[in-house]
Formats: sequence, C-alpha cells, structure tokens
Amino acid sequence: MGAVLFRMGRARGSMTASQVSAGRKNRLSIEIYGTKAGVAWDQERPDQLWIGHRNSANCVIVKDPSLLRPAARGFADLPGGHSEGYDDTFKQVFRRFYASIADASASQDYPHFTDGLRQMVILSRELDSSRTRAWVDVPTPVKS
Repeated sequence: MGAVLFRMGRARGSMTASQVSAGRKNRLSIEIYGTKAGVAWDQERPDQLWIGHRNSANCVIVKDPSLLRPAARGFADLPGGHSEGYDDTFKQVFRRFYASIADASASQDYPHFTDGLRQMVILSRELDSSRTRAWVDVPTPVKS
C-alpha cells in the first residue's frame, strides 16, 4: 500500500494505492473537490457520477451518451443503462490508435510513450520524497 500527498500550484491532493484492501475488487475511485462543489467517480459503479454541492442538493448522474457533449460522446459505445467497463478502455485506446495510423491528420487522443515516461519520472520523484522524507519538485515536461 502506498500514499502520496501532492501540490499542483494552489491545488492540493492525495492518492492512495492498495491491492490489499479487503473487499475491494481492484477499485479505482477519483474525487475532486472545489470550494462550491465536488465530484466522485468509482470504478465499481462506472456508470454513475456523484456531484456534491455546498449550497444545494447532491445528485447522482447516470451515464447516458445522448446527454454527453459531442467530444465525449465518442467514448461511449453503449446506450444509457448498459455498463461499459474496464475492457472497454482498451477498445477505446486501440480504436483511436488505429484511426491515427489510417489517417495521419486524426486526433491522437490516446496515451503516448512520453505520457508513460512522465509517469515514471513522477514515480521516481515520489520514491526520492519517501527516501528523504521531504517535499520534492517534479520537473515540468519538455514540450516536443
């Protein structure tokens, strides 16, 4: 199990990773909070997005491709009420990768080698921080 505290400008965050949490089935959950609202998504309930408001009722939105913005609609293949899951992630990545091979002008909205390298740099700095028990800076990526 590991935990990371981080700063991104004025924003603060934390991340915990564990494969030994009893009862969880490789759960991935993401929560983001601002001063007026927050959102939470849980991989074990992938079609739901919780939205919490400071001054009004909270709500849960269920995935429905007909309600998505056009740029996001292409990431949902199934109609509302039908779950898309873990394996669909790979389908979406490869669909975009093969489209970029077939058409060099196609948008390349999938992870690249530099994205993986960036994650390795972040992990290396996390290990440095753990070893020194101090905050460390992560270098800004060089734009190619």
